[in-house]
Amino acid sequence: MINNFDRNIELIDGIETDYMRFLYYDFEKPYKGYYKSYENNRICTILKGQKKLRVDESDNFYYGKDEFIILPPNSKVEMEMTVPTKALVLEIEQGIIKNVVEKVNCDIKNSISPSYKNIFLGKKNETIDEIFKKIIKTNFSVEKNKYFLMDLYIQEMLYNILKIQGSEDILTKEHTHPISIAKKYIRENYDKNIKIKDIANYLNMSESNFSIQFKNIIGSTPNLYLKEIRLKKSIDLLKEKNVTEVAYDLGYENISYFISQFKNKYGYTPKQYQKIKQKRTL
Repeated sequence: MINNFDRNIELIDGIETDYMRFLYYDFEKPYKGYYKSYENNRICTILKGQKKLRVDESDNFYYGKDEFIILPPNSKVEMEMTVPTKALVLEIEQGIIKNVVEKVNCDIKNSISPSYKNIFLGKKNETIDEIFKKIIKTNFSVEKNKYFLMDLYIQEMLYNILKIQGSEDILTKEHTHPISIAKKYIRENYDKNIKIKDIANYLNMSESNFSIQFKNIIGSTPNLYLKEIRLKKSIDLLKEKNVTEVAYDLGYENISYFISQFKNKYGYTPKQYQKIKQKRTL
């Protein structure tokens, strides 16, 4: 559990799946201070207690365990908690929001919730509350495929939130923060020979300034972020292709380099991993 709004702590203690970062906060003492939503939308809810919030230039408002809020990227939040409070924050990848919106007929909205300038405050109905509980329970379980299940649940949650009038405006608002653009570019082009200096040039930034900003917000360098995406993708590709094909499909020019990176992360070579998975399947 996290008891301080510090980005470095969030990046270390937060649980990250393909589609979101799971942040669980527990404040036993009163708290007053600030935090940011950084480069992604955040869906936040209270599990115990109450918060007083002011987001960007909005009016002060309270919200408790029967409600949830959606924060756009790069929002500045001023908050105060006077009683012991537990909260859940789901930091959602923009890509999965777009995918869900494209597949859902958003004309099915059936209720209205208030908005405070650039944020959304909604009442948790029975379905949304149950999905929050499933995500929490799965995160703290020993289920082998729990991150996969959590990603299914977050899509289910987005689908149900999009039924509420006003939520789509916040979730789908165009976000033009340079680091958001950079993340999107890397995720869409991880299988190509990406050069960090080319991304920096595209954003009209120096390579050093871009790398510093990227690390400050994401918590890793652009190269490390790219490596993590490639290695995650390699797990799925190795189910159907040989090591050489996977390396080239992921944009590696040197197969030995791919093998060494894979072994450093997972403890096995790609070939050993394939054999282990095959035995487990049999």
